[in-house]
Amino acid sequence: MNKIRRANMSDKRKAGILCPVFSLSSKYGIGSFGESAYEFVRFLKKSKQTYWQILPLVPISSDGNSPYLSPSTFAGNYMYIDIDKLVEDGLLSESDVRGYEFEDDFVDYDYVAKSKDQILRKAFENNKVLKIIDTENFSERELVRGFCLFEALKKHFNAKSWLEFPHDIKYRKKKSVDYYEKLLASEIEYNVFVQALFYKQYFELKNYANDLGIKIFGDLPVYVSKESSDMWQNPDMFVVNEDLSPKLVAGVPPDRFSETGQYWGNPVYDWDCCEKTGFEWWLKRLKHNLKMYDVLRLDHFRGFEAFWVIDASENTAENGHWIKAKGEEFFEILKKENLIDRIVSEDLGLITDDVINLRDRFSFKGMKVMQFAFDVNEESDYLPHNVGETTVYYTGTHDNQTLRGFVNSRGSDELDYIENYVNSRDVELSMIKAAYMTNSCLCMCQMQDFLGLDDNYRTNTPNTLGNWKWRLKKEWLTDELSDKISAITKLYNRD
Repeated sequence: MNKIRRANMSDKRKAGILCPVFSLSSKYGIGSFGESAYEFVRFLKKSKQTYWQILPLVPISSDGNSPYLSPSTFAGNYMYIDIDKLVEDGLLSESDVRGYEFEDDFVDYDYVAKSKDQILRKAFENNKVLKIIDTENFSERELVRGFCLFEALKKHFNAKSWLEFPHDIKYRKKKSVDYYEKLLASEIEYNVFVQALFYKQYFELKNYANDLGIKIFGDLPVYVSKESSDMWQNPDMFVVNEDLSPKLVAGVPPDRFSETGQYWGNPVYDWDCCEKTGFEWWLKRLKHNLKMYDVLRLDHFRGFEAFWVIDASENTAENGHWIKAKGEEFFEILKKENLIDRIVSEDLGLITDDVINLRDRFSFKGMKVMQFAFDVNEESDYLPHNVGETTVYYTGTHDNQTLRGFVNSRGSDELDYIENYVNSRDVELSMIKAAYMTNSCLCMCQMQDFLGLDDNYRTNTPNTLGNWKWRLKKEWLTDELSDKISAITKLYNRD
């Protein structure tokens, strides 16, 4: 069993880099938990970084490849399993993986999904004889059991929505569950094997990083997908119709960025029901993620105070309303169990006093993004000189432009403002230095920003397709770059 090491955020003025696992270099078309990940950890160490922030490691959606619309909050993404490690472990031979190499500047998810599944099924068949991977005794087995059945059912019913499953299995009648567990036993066993592999490789990587002083910074979406095993297994936890379809869905109201708001479509929680169970599912979820990561970002933190709900029949987020959540009651339980210190609240956007009070009552660290700072018409709380020590400060998050893309898209007035503020025409590097200069307890930069990449390498553009694809070329991680990052880190005493 892997020993899990934990950390908190009590250390002051640290630095880290945001780089998704899928962006790491690899000869199999997508980043993985293989040697490139270990090389990246060593690069972070040499660059005097303390944190490696990644995106959710859960399975991705089939319609857009988003890690924020996952079919499971507890399962791992099989695409991150490293193929070469399977060869090293004796589960595959060199001939088994020949012909699967695929080099490209961007992730081709269709190819990766198909090829990884084919390779992993070979490893699964070999493991039946070799017994190298213990599928019975890995610690996450019970957490992913429902997902393994769910995925087998999805395959059996030709990828239909679970809402279209036959009545008895849709409603999880015991006889029906028992029937399908026997009928689909082989496919379920394969899914369990994949999850055992995922967690084995991930925790080996995490422990390696922790041994070098690198902490893993994870991300937890507040909502789950409608097409998830979480909703199928726990429909009472959501606001649903009699047929279990979502009655109300999530989003955010119209604002200066969108006249119609954002219609996310995720099912919303029945917080009263959650409270009646003692927040059992939520506690299980948080404890699992805090085992996975040293620090955890709660995405859309304002949803724990109140959340915008829209009738599922609507096409936009305009005709919605606010409903109070049970964040305070839930966080009281987290506080009693000493699970608060390693959590960062994503408190961006239009935040009310009630949200601020909720954050501050439980002493959560907040976030600020430098790209939101330079309003020529008014003083911004996001400007470096206004950032306090309880803040994690970003040059940009995965939802923002790269720093070069941001600078290149500014109008002349805003660009003049930025140049004047950082006192340099070398704007991108000076903005990074200004971020490091702040009193923030942690400064995070996108990897693209240190590489000077433009928006062609942007991680995600919200409300669009074609995201989550950018790749890091191995030759970009030079000694010269690590020395540059290390010098900035040392200059502003973030080590």
